[in-house]
Amino acid sequence: MFVKSLYNWIFLFSSCAMLAIGRVYDERLEFQDFNFGIIFSVVYLFSAIIMFFSIKKIILTKTKLIFYFFYLLAVIMTPTLWMIFDISSYSIEKAVNFWLIVIPLSIIFAEKYNQKSVLRTFYILLGVSIFLAILAVFGLSTDVRADGRMTALGGGPIVFARWMGFAIITLLFLPKNIAKIYKFPLITIFFILALATGSRGPILGLFITGFIFVILNFNRIILKITIVIAFLISTILITGMDKKISKLGNSKRVFMNIAKKGGSKQSTSTRSNLAVGALLVMQNYPLGVGAGNWQVIANKLNPTHLMPLEYPHNLLLEIACEYGIHTMLLFILLIIYITYMSYSKMIKFKKDESSLYPLLFYLFLFYFFNSLVSGMLNDSRLLFVIISFIVIHKPLIASHE
Repeated sequence: MFVKSLYNWIFLFSSCAMLAIGRVYDERLEFQDFNFGIIFSVVYLFSAIIMFFSIKKIILTKTKLIFYFFYLLAVIMTPTLWMIFDISSYSIEKAVNFWLIVIPLSIIFAEKYNQKSVLRTFYILLGVSIFLAILAVFGLSTDVRADGRMTALGGGPIVFARWMGFAIITLLFLPKNIAKIYKFPLITIFFILALATGSRGPILGLFITGFIFVILNFNRIILKITIVIAFLISTILITGMDKKISKLGNSKRVFMNIAKKGGSKQSTSTRSNLAVGALLVMQNYPLGVGAGNWQVIANKLNPTHLMPLEYPHNLLLEIACEYGIHTMLLFILLIIYITYMSYSKMIKFKKDESSLYPLLFYLFLFYFFNSLVSGMLNDSRLLFVIISFIVIHKPLIASHE
């Protein structure tokens, strides 16, 4: 019993470490000519193998079948398309990280986890967000890029902003009583740090998710929301905090398209060009070009208009280009089923204060909206983790432990 419990804790911490790092091998974790990421990876892979083969029974539902079939297609299409198109070190790295981190974790979480395990995972991941926020606040191991956007530990500003968004939603919907005197100042700090990254995707995702929450709970919370917003705006204007926030990182970039005459549209035009390049690849290769090959093929098709980035910054377009339109359609079907399932479970258990479904529903929305405007497949690993939590057969409430 002790050994089993020890394995579970080792897997829990190592899996959260891999979700935070996002790579099997990460050069950012090198110190004194030794890469400490190797230790995390070895421990994770060893514990994941044990957990995977300890799965005694798989309960299949329609949604879970679609989920697993999507993974199967992604795995099969990758080497098949590599034999037709080119393969690079980036292609291999991208595929390996998806195969060894996202897919195994999704299956293990969906088949082995319960409410207590999921709750522990959220606590640890929330700790990651707090750790990154502390580094940013005190200027430890943080970077401000040439364009002024804040990052931490060598990661990108989009990923950092997503961690801040994760913390905000988790603090709001975690089924544990956290004193408001701690909760709301923390949420404010996380939001300011998200602004400092200059990443509009996560901010947009937060606002859309918040808007949906208000719509679904309009009668119950509209007065509270109005009071809180009025208080925050008054505080910011009276204290002059808006000027201080505007000097932090590159928060102005978030609002750079909101101006008298439209403002700067350089980032928006880049997204449009990426979408055009993706549509061109889809038109010529509807069955996909293989993981990590989108940029190379797009530039070959249109050498006079080169794509500046390795992925199209839209998860649906990325899946369609690299794994085929059929795989994208299956993923869209999965999203539809997961949206319905998560909302239905949230409503079904809304009277249970221990229910994790409100947290899962709004995190799912946040990460999905994010995936449509920024990041790549591996950056969306927490989206797939949230999906795996939602499809867990046993209800994620305390009474079913």
